[in-house]
Amino acid sequence: MLSYQIFFYLTTGLLAANALPQVKLLSKLPKNPIETPAPDVWAWGVHPNGLGYKARNGLALELCIKYPELAGGALCNGNTYPADVCASSIVFAKTEGCAGAAEDITFLQCVGDAQICRAKICDKRVSNKDFCPPLV
Repeated sequence: MLSYQIFFYLTTGLLAANALPQVKLLSKLPKNPIETPAPDVWAWGVHPNGLGYKARNGLALELCIKYPELAGGALCNGNTYPADVCASSIVFAKTEGCAGAAEDITFLQCVGDAQICRAKICDKRVSNKDFCPPLV
């Protein structure tokens, strides 16, 4: 008798759980998205505790350039910056994203800024740091 009751409650519980309405996912992009939407960037999903949003692991190159304070952080890791961006700020010049720009940066870009001139990115173009402008 007890086994029938257990069986009844388990089956009723399983049937009730399956009968619950599933959430219909409707996603709309914002009017002015900060990134170009793509299937690997924007995604919605069902989680055990409700709805969830999946974003990519980092920021787009344009955002990292627009906000230099983020350039050295984890959100901008993996981005490769062009030489002119690397020469524009010491924050960029010190990032891993500017490691390959040492080949493309010019002598004039290096000596244009005292801090950048002394950074590792300018070692090939300005080996004698006496040519660098004085630090203020």
